[in-house]
Amino acid sequence: MGENTEANRQAYRTLLVSAPGLGEYISEAILFEETLYQSTVDGKKMVDVLVEQNIVPGIKVDKWIGLDCGAGNLARRMVTPGAECKDKAIPQQVADYTLKLLHRRILPAVPGIMFLSGGQSEVEATLNLNTMNQSPNPWHVSFSYARAIRNTCFKTWGGRPEKVKAAQDALLVRAKANSLAQLGKYTGEGESEEAKKGMLVKGYVY
Repeated sequence: MGENTEANRQAYRTLLVSAPGLGEYISEAILFEETLYQSTVDGKKMVDVLVEQNIVPGIKVDKWIGLDCGAGNLARRMVTPGAECKDKAIPQQVADYTLKLLHRRILPAVPGIMFLSGGQSEVEATLNLNTMNQSPNPWHVSFSYARAIRNTCFKTWGGRPEKVKAAQDALLVRAKANSLAQLGKYTGEGESEEAKKGMLVKGYVY
């Protein structure tokens, strides 16, 4: 991508918020404070572009931009093996342990649970969410992913203007996949190798 400058951040965020049809899969975008007042490279307010896409802008004092599919709900991490654990959990195990914990701790009156990806690969996060939605839950079980929805998009773009369309396409693939997963209808077909790579960073605060 080059240097982490405001111009580069502006270009990347423009790519994200203006992806055609993003609002079909994403209902809310959590913005870094800088983004809240920033304009796109075309001079439109980022917030206005999101609203035009029927995406509700929210704010969190954190870097970049996070995308999710629900507002005013409870954000939680899935129950996954620790970073040093050599045994990988299958989606059914993650779903079983996570839902068991939620049933013990979260009242049915809570409208929705929005999961953070917490260093999982894009595909892992989507598969685990999909598995949790294979049977009815007392809450709407959805996602509030950042890196797990834009990692491949970011790497595809890499700061190159000629890669904007390809990067937006990658973003829409992930957004659609997670939109299907929160309905329990994700199949996992056609996923790229990049999307299967883990993103856990030691010491990173999720």
